[in-house]
Amino acid sequence: MDWFPRRHAVVLACSSLGRLAYLEKTGIIVPQRVGLPQRPTVLYSWEQILEIRAISRLRQHLSFQAIRKIIQYFDDHGFDRSLRDKHLMIGPTGVTWICPGGHAMSQQLVDLAGKRTSPMGQFVLAPLDPCGSGPIGMMPAARGAKVIDINGFRQKVRPR
Repeated sequence: MDWFPRRHAVVLACSSLGRLAYLEKTGIIVPQRVGLPQRPTVLYSWEQILEIRAISRLRQHLSFQAIRKIIQYFDDHGFDRSLRDKHLMIGPTGVTWICPGGHAMSQQLVDLAGKRTSPMGQFVLAPLDPCGSGPIGMMPAARGAKVIDINGFRQKVRPR
């Protein structure tokens, strides 16, 4: 496994020293310390750097409190707590995780964080398309989003 000193981690993760310190203080990303206890060398793994980048991208849309709740949900329910390899959808109502299953039809959508009216961890019963293109049916309409009929749209714009 490759390890990178803090100054390299800042550049690779597109982050700051303050952000790395906060992530360590909150226990979200804990780097390895080697050398003298008075002045250790702080090292980050490549996986930790990818995790920091994923958190930074989520931070553009969510608060740290919401991100911590998502990680806590994964911890509490026995899932890997990393965010870098999760399929998360951020929408107007909150964050939804596409929870993988054995095959496409056994996947589930899990609301992880949202408005106060949608509790964390609420299961949304919507099967996913076996072709992997997304939820079947009118899932966006159920959430208040506008649904566009792509085939009808193509017929309208097709030159005659």
